[in-house]
Amino acid sequence: MPLSNTPRQGIFPSWAKDGEDITNTFERYASLPTAAQLKTRALFGIPLKSALTGEIISDETIDHYISAAISEIEHELDLYITPVTFEEKHDYLRENFTWNYNYLKLNHPNVIAVEKVQLSFSNDVENLGFVDFPLEHVHLMPQEGIIQLVPAFGTSLSGFLLSAFSGTQFHALRAIGLESFPGGIRVKYKSGFEEGKVPTAIIELIENMAAWKLLTFLGPLIFPHTSVGVSMDGVSQSVGTAGPQFLVNRIKDLETIIEKQKDAIKGYYQRRYQIDSF
Repeated sequence: MPLSNTPRQGIFPSWAKDGEDITNTFERYASLPTAAQLKTRALFGIPLKSALTGEIISDETIDHYISAAISEIEHELDLYITPVTFEEKHDYLRENFTWNYNYLKLNHPNVIAVEKVQLSFSNDVENLGFVDFPLEHVHLMPQEGIIQLVPAFGTSLSGFLLSAFSGTQFHALRAIGLESFPGGIRVKYKSGFEEGKVPTAIIELIENMAAWKLLTFLGPLIFPHTSVGVSMDGVSQSVGTAGPQFLVNRIKDLETIIEKQKDAIKGYYQRRYQIDSF
């Protein structure tokens, strides 16, 4: 099924034209980080080798912490990194369908595209009786995760009442005077970022979180001591290193950076709106 006819989503900033002014100014987007990239950035200069066994920390282990960082960001910020398809039920409210262009707040923000908007007044999985709204009527506010149904010029529909002042209504519901119905609206949509279109700020947060997780768990194996003493036949030698103190400082720095990056991302993707007041 074709996606909704809206400006290009899945880019930063939302609603921006994907042209030279966006892609050529600086590195605004990136693909998800790899173990090799993490070694040259957030883990640069750190010997990824166990001082106890001599084992090298594998790329597979680093990839695990990258995945863990992505999962934590998705859980904490409700911001999905790779595209996820959701199918949701929302209550049918005649008031919204009559005056607010069928205003509907989806459960997840950063929407790439809407695939279906339907009405169904049955919980019978065998006979749901769906009524499909034309996707060309779907007006999407991708960053906020809000959709409205706005009649498109040049469309002709049987069974629908189109109004430039209130949107698209299903005529049968208006005729019977149904005011509300729990779960009557079904929406299928995709949320996340397009491949290779993850904002650089989020990529850097993923890398720093992955480095923090790795150093927290494996750091003591990399820097197990602060000094080494050697004595042989009356000759002694002592060497002191930054050791665990360097590790502690690095972890604290990462924690500070991560919190600042989370605040910046929350400020953009978690805007809240007051819809009604009493």
